[in-house]
Amino acid sequence: MADEQISMEEFKFMADRAGLGMDQAELDHLKPIYELYLGYTAMLHSIDFGPEEMVVEFHPD
Repeated sequence: MADEQISMEEFKFMADRAGLGMDQAELDHLKPIYELYLGYTAMLHSIDFGPEEMVVEFHPD
């Protein structure tokens, strides 16, 4: 997993665009957590399932 990083300016822009209204301390606290999950998300999106159809089924007991 590559160390994904974004600038604080870009992170603040995304938070503002989402309407979160966070102050700088909150942004400083959340950015490393966001960057951690950014790498995991990239790994998840890189999986090639091929032409298989994904199905979710529920079987009650």
